[in-house]
Amino acid sequence: MSTAVRINNEYRNLPIAQLQESPTNPRRRFDEHSLTELADSFKTQGILEPLLVRTIEDDKFEVVAGARRLRAAKLAALETVPVRVVELSDAACVETQLVENIQREGVHPLEEAFAFHALLHTDGLQYDIQTLAAKAGKSPAFVATRLRLTELIPPITEAFLADQLGVGHALEIAKLPEGEQQRAFDAAFRPTWNGGKESRVLLPVRELAAWIEQNILLSLDSVPFDKSDETLAPDAGSCANCPKRTGHNTLLFDAALKDSCTDSGCYKNKLDKHIERQIAERPKLVQITSAWGARGVSGVLGRNRYVALNLSAKNGQSKTPLSPHQKPCKQMSEAIVVEGAERGHIVKVCADPTCPVHFANRPAPDPEQMAEEREQRRKELERQKLETTVRHRILAGVLKRIGFPLDRAGLVLVASALLNKLEPIRKEVLARRHKLIEGTTREVTYPQVQQAIVKLLRQVDEAALSKLLIEVALLEVADQTSPGDADVLTATAKRHRVDVVKVRKAVEQEFAAKRAKQATKQKNIAKKTTAKPAA
Repeated sequence: MSTAVRINNEYRNLPIAQLQESPTNPRRRFDEHSLTELADSFKTQGILEPLLVRTIEDDKFEVVAGARRLRAAKLAALETVPVRVVELSDAACVETQLVENIQREGVHPLEEAFAFHALLHTDGLQYDIQTLAAKAGKSPAFVATRLRLTELIPPITEAFLADQLGVGHALEIAKLPEGEQQRAFDAAFRPTWNGGKESRVLLPVRELAAWIEQNILLSLDSVPFDKSDETLAPDAGSCANCPKRTGHNTLLFDAALKDSCTDSGCYKNKLDKHIERQIAERPKLVQITSAWGARGVSGVLGRNRYVALNLSAKNGQSKTPLSPHQKPCKQMSEAIVVEGAERGHIVKVCADPTCPVHFANRPAPDPEQMAEEREQRRKELERQKLETTVRHRILAGVLKRIGFPLDRAGLVLVASALLNKLEPIRKEVLARRHKLIEGTTREVTYPQVQQAIVKLLRQVDEAALSKLLIEVALLEVADQTSPGDADVLTATAKRHRVDVVKVRKAVEQEFAAKRAKQATKQKNIAKKTTAKPAA
């Protein structure tokens, strides 16, 4: 027994050439500056904590924990590193890596989310949200919230990992269907003009949530117009009696959900009509937008031209003085939000730059600069409108001349468009299927995958391009381990006379042979262990 324990926890020094990073390592980010500092530390003090590895071949070892130390050791040009060799199954290896990743400090929320997700879905591991929470020392609600982040689409995942988004923004976007997430991501940034140049800043989470509610979820709980008004949009009638409202039919929609509109066109039309009616009935109503910068073209005040007031706050017995936003003034007036998260709502604002209460610490606006920015904005909007019109006219001209069947250039165009929407991990799978790349997942970079696919599109003929289109279309459903009744892949296989049963039997035989080989290998290891004399 003691011999087995010693073998399963063997400490030694191994050449770096015999070590390779694990393809299941959940760590996605490695800070180059931090790696350099760690490498400098290794040069002077050595590696104080051994890497955890397991045997994959006689002279090859997989790093279960310690990928960062391995990379730093390579930077430090070390020849050997201290390791602890353990015998772990694939499932146990994944579990060790994921638990270690969850418990380390400074883990990115998305790395944490992928670790939780993998622990839930790895064959051989028996986890649910409750046991995950206990293992990580977190609440079940925390784990469930983190798991939601795994539903982000790839472009937003990359932006989140690059710290372009906060975790609050990412969670709001992750709640949405995949087809709506890009819209919400684009809306998370507000354009701003600084010195005549346009840039963008990240909205507060509260504003993004309000935008999602108005533009995607179409919540009727806080709409600015009267939902029972039959005259606002006579063709549509009132929201109260509309069959497109989720609260109208509890047989189709969960009664516990927020009352929402399912017709985005009607919803937007009613908002537009409400704003038009309010402006017509109240000509002195100030029009504002939540975007920064002067918007003088339409008479709408940008966020830098007014101060939004919150007069509902009461100071009470508190000794804390009221902020300028909580104080009224003689110049305050009512305004309607015509663009932004609170679109259609009436708010109190101060838009007088001479107000001593709300603009006391603001420099007086430069009329010439404001006029210049307005003119620049007007020209930019005109240029964008012209360019959009030109491009749509060009598209109409192209469609008139498209022939049938598609030529090679047309097939390449369609294939490129589909590939651009493909997730990075599936692009890598595609590249490997066509033997365009070599090496492990950790060794292959995303630019290499992209270059390989571009090369493929250049080389193949029309017949191969047609097959590629089908392959890309079916690649995602090929990863479904629990296909439903309407399995597109199986239906396509039958249509092309592929014997699905025969394929399944062949794969099952291959897996059985692999298991038998692995069992034989384990027996040989056990025999060698038994044959060694006790120390």
